[in-house]
Amino acid sequence: MKSFKTWVFVILGIVALVAFGVIFPSGCNSFEVSGLHIVRPLEKPPTLEDIRVVSSREIDCIFSNPVEVSILYIQSIDDESYKEDCLYSCDEEGKLTITLHKATEIGKEYKICGVVENSEKSSLTFSFDFMGQNDHRAALVLSEIRDGYSSKKPECEFIELYVLSDGNTAGYEIYSAYDGEAKSYQFPPMEVKKGEYITVHLRDMGEDCVDEIGDNVKLNKNISDTCSTSRDLFAKDSVAHLGADNDVILLQNFESKEVYDAICYAKMSKLEGFDWKKIALKEAASRAVEAGVWTGDSIEDAVNADGLTLTHSLARQNLKSLKDASFPYPNGKEYWILTENRKAITPGKANSSSMKK
Repeated sequence: MKSFKTWVFVILGIVALVAFGVIFPSGCNSFEVSGLHIVRPLEKPPTLEDIRVVSSREIDCIFSNPVEVSILYIQSIDDESYKEDCLYSCDEEGKLTITLHKATEIGKEYKICGVVENSEKSSLTFSFDFMGQNDHRAALVLSEIRDGYSSKKPECEFIELYVLSDGNTAGYEIYSAYDGEAKSYQFPPMEVKKGEYITVHLRDMGEDCVDEIGDNVKLNKNISDTCSTSRDLFAKDSVAHLGADNDVILLQNFESKEVYDAICYAKMSKLEGFDWKKIALKEAASRAVEAGVWTGDSIEDAVNADGLTLTHSLARQNLKSLKDASFPYPNGKEYWILTENRKAITPGKANSSSMKK
């Protein structure tokens, strides 16, 4: 009995010393005591803190501390036959730079999988999905906005864009701060040319609606507000879009959320007080100002949209001058008007300068 009690006290003493870090030197994971093998808990594994898709061949992974790679490969989500090891390097700050042997395809989905460990040999298994990067991004700006919906014709909300330079639209997103991220519209990959118009209809107006992502832009001849000389795209839902009284619309990168263009509008006669109705609108306006694509985040700096309905649109008036401009493109309430009537609404065509009186 005495021997048993002695062993109990010995083990309790060892546990206490372990708890206070007295016995184990740094970096030791186990030791032997009188025939007992006691394992020291491992150090915490590294954590993956950020992922940045830099280009079609490069991705940066930011870890909590420097890591060594045990396994690292890319595979296609759509094509099970494509799986390939990756090149890599890791700096002393914990940034792992992944270099792919061949460029990813624009708009195609991929997965990176890997196992890394820190200096204490604690490992982390990780994976993440990403979209093939667009290295030849077209320059787009917002051109015309129409709120309002009618099931009779039918007609719906639309956002028109103007192409300032050749390129691909993959990675672009239209975000309405009033609607929220769930209703954001992500552009399909398509090659566009300088001078083109693109109209995004924010509802699916029936099974006859076709996204004109190829060379044929005459696929929607019998659909309201479409144009036979420019591209028409359709959001795949049937719910209301855009804020009726005020909204902030951003053209942004759907992964990084970098803002490329914006419009802030408000029906000044319907404001209770003089501020945005939602915090999200204020935040989006601030992001637009920080990006240099709008001139003020106060609601006083918004376009006056009194009268914005199914029969009037907001039309940008400085598109011609932007052809020789560079990003960030001049934008603000002084460049937009509320069009005069239904005839002045021109999706897919040059904007009207007829202003509602």
